[in-house]
Amino acid sequence: MPRTKCFNREDALKKAMGAFWARGYEATSIQDLVDCMGINRGSLYDTFGDKHKLFLSALDQYTTGALSRGTTLQGEGNSVEILNDFLFGFMYRVLGDPENRGCFVTNTTVERSSYDEKCAERLRDYYDVLEDDLKRLIGRGQDAGEIPLKRSAADLAAFFVGVMQGVRVLGKVRQDEASLRPMVEVALATLEA
Repeated sequence: MPRTKCFNREDALKKAMGAFWARGYEATSIQDLVDCMGINRGSLYDTFGDKHKLFLSALDQYTTGALSRGTTLQGEGNSVEILNDFLFGFMYRVLGDPENRGCFVTNTTVERSSYDEKCAERLRDYYDVLEDDLKRLIGRGQDAGEIPLKRSAADLAAFFVGVMQGVRVLGKVRQDEASLRPMVEVALATLEA
């Protein structure tokens, strides 16, 4: 008779995500995962497959949560104000990370995307959704006359995704608002008429 699992899959996955996020894929051993998840190796393999499949599940969990925060981009109101709140909120989340882990997506992009096609595919999907959300918001602002038509909504959305990545990366070594705020302010200034 098979043994009953005595752990919550989502909690274990969240703990694994934390380990990968703190150390990266390569530096996180199976033993690290077993220890932090509080399960044995057999349960890890039976439930999640191998280390790589567990990592992909953790990445999926993270991107789903991160994209749900992007729903604020779909809110009603002035698009410039929504984008302003979104980017400054994003910057403050970067600054508010006491462990200075950075962003799991950005860390994964740097560590794995050049040689792990399954990771790269998920990352492209994540960035595409974020860029599409920004493009819709900017396009709506252009239609309402809130944002000038000097650049296309698609170009501006791609630019803002790049700015966000820059804030995430520099935020790992410059954990102060004085360093990151100008990046956000200058990026937002591109929307001025």
